[in-house]
Amino acid sequence: MSDFAGLQRGAGGGAENAPSAFYRVWLWKMGLACVRIMPDFLLKLLCLTMAEAYFRLRPGRRETVVRNLLPVVGQQRQLAEKKARELFRSFAVKLADLWRFECGLPMDRWLTAGTDWGILETACARKRGVLLLTPHLGNWELGGALLARRGIKIVVLTQAEPGAGLTELRQASRARWGIETFLVGNNGFDFVDIIRRLQDGENIALLIDRPPEAKAVEVELFGRPFRASVAAAELARASGCAVLGVVVAREGNRYAARILPEFIYDRAALGSRENRQKFTQQILSAFEPEIRRYPEQWFHFVPIWPESDKPAR
Repeated sequence: MSDFAGLQRGAGGGAENAPSAFYRVWLWKMGLACVRIMPDFLLKLLCLTMAEAYFRLRPGRRETVVRNLLPVVGQQRQLAEKKARELFRSFAVKLADLWRFECGLPMDRWLTAGTDWGILETACARKRGVLLLTPHLGNWELGGALLARRGIKIVVLTQAEPGAGLTELRQASRARWGIETFLVGNNGFDFVDIIRRLQDGENIALLIDRPPEAKAVEVELFGRPFRASVAAAELARASGCAVLGVVVAREGNRYAARILPEFIYDRAALGSRENRQKFTQQILSAFEPEIRRYPEQWFHFVPIWPESDKPAR
């Protein structure tokens, strides 16, 4: 669950597909250092200034974000451009809050009055494992801290971060909150270990909307073809775990946490690849209203739609 996963390389070539130059361990260390010496408002002002400059100076990246948002806002170009600018600014605020979290500073700005904790508590009570799914929406890492405060420990699945030392740095930061990081590589035994941990009743967190190609399946999102992770369906088939959707999005100066109704499935039916694809479609469809509610917090900075499916400007 990399926070810069939306900045990783997309399909095809070109500068808009390459990782951002800001995706470096030095930036992360600088952000963590600023949190320790700067007041919150000043850090956010600095991040917003940098985001605005990046937005203006990188027209290719800006156009990529606009095109990503067009299906979300009903192909309204002007609205997509407005939301794209808001997205860069939202990402700046997200980073400031994330650095506070990774420094171990208290996170008390939660809006949880509408959160149905009973859904999660019921799933945990079965002791058959819980798979927590979320797209690159809002500030998903903060959800781990909220769950930790309620005595619910999670294991975060993530790929290696680009840049030496960044993976270890972020792993240590999560550990301060009692959140374990499980690094997924090319070893086929990783999947077996995750299944075992779900069967032992552990809670696993997984991002679903920018999968590695080996775990990608085509579904439909906002009426367009979209590549999503089939890993949730495969893990459910293999382990029999509960599958829940979670959203942690910023509303004003606070974060709202919501737990979606449990995704019900027939474990035996998931033996079919076609049914695993259908289950993945069910999951993505459930997140569609949430993405539409917070388009400026759906953080993808590389192309996410097939080239042949993109409208001309």
